[in-house]
Amino acid sequence: MIYKCDENNREELLNFLYQEPIVNLFAIGDIETYGFEHFDLDVWAYVNGRAEIVGALVRYKENIMPIHGEEFEGFDTFLPLIQSLTPLYISGSEEAIVQYEAEFEAFEKEESCLAECHELKMEVPLIKQVLPLEKDDIASYLDCLKEIGMKKQQTMEEITNELDLNLNTIQIIKDETGKIISTGRIAVETKDSAMIVAVGTIENYRNEGYATAIVASLVNYCIKKNKKACLFYSDPNVGRVFQKLGFEDTKKWIMLTSNE
Repeated sequence: MIYKCDENNREELLNFLYQEPIVNLFAIGDIETYGFEHFDLDVWAYVNGRAEIVGALVRYKENIMPIHGEEFEGFDTFLPLIQSLTPLYISGSEEAIVQYEAEFEAFEKEESCLAECHELKMEVPLIKQVLPLEKDDIASYLDCLKEIGMKKQQTMEEITNELDLNLNTIQIIKDETGKIISTGRIAVETKDSAMIVAVGTIENYRNEGYATAIVASLVNYCIKKNKKACLFYSDPNVGRVFQKLGFEDTKKWIMLTSNE
C-alpha cells in the first residue's frame, strides 16, 4: 500500500530513511529542511503487509528519488506514479535505479560513487587560501561556475538570500587579480551528514590543488559541526585524491536525466 506522507508520518518515515543516512541524505535533508507542506516537495511511503515502510518516493522540484532495496514489492506502484510526475531527473542508489532504467530508455544515465569522510588524513597547505563567498563576489562566482561548465546553478537572488540568512556554505579561492578560480559548496545537511557539491576549478588553474583545498575546507566545516562529509565522484583519478584526503567509498549512485 502507498500513501502520501504528512507531518504525522515524519518519525516513522525518518526512522526508515536513517537506516542508510548517507545514501538517503538528500531525502532526509529535504524533509528536515522543508517539511511536508512545501510546494517543491512531495513524499510517498510504501508499506508491506505488516504495515512497515519498505520504500519511499521523494519528489524535490523536477527530481524524483525512489528509495528501496533490490527486491521491492512496490515497483508496479511506484513506476506509474513516477511516470505521471514527468521528472527531468531520477536519482538514487544503484540497487533502486537499475529497476527503472528499462522504463526510461530515453534518459541519459550517469554513474557516480558516493563517498564519506570522518576526518582529514592529509595536510592541504592551500587551504589557507580558501574564503567564504561574500555578497560582492556573487556575480564573479556565477561567472566562475559558467567557466567551469556547471549547468545547474543557483540564481543571484537565491545566493543573496542564503547570505542574508547566514546559511552560506560556498567556499572560493581567488587569484592575484581577485578573480574566483575555484569553488565548492554544501548542498544539503542533515543532523549528522552534509553533501559537498559543485566543486571545480577553471581550466587554466587546474591540477594545482585548488579543488582539493576547497574540499578540505568543506570537510573541516562538517567536522566542526560533528557531521560526516559526503560527495560524489565519477572520475577514478579524482576519487584517488579524495581517498587520500580521507574519503571512503560507500555505494554507487545513478542519475537518469531526461533529454527533453
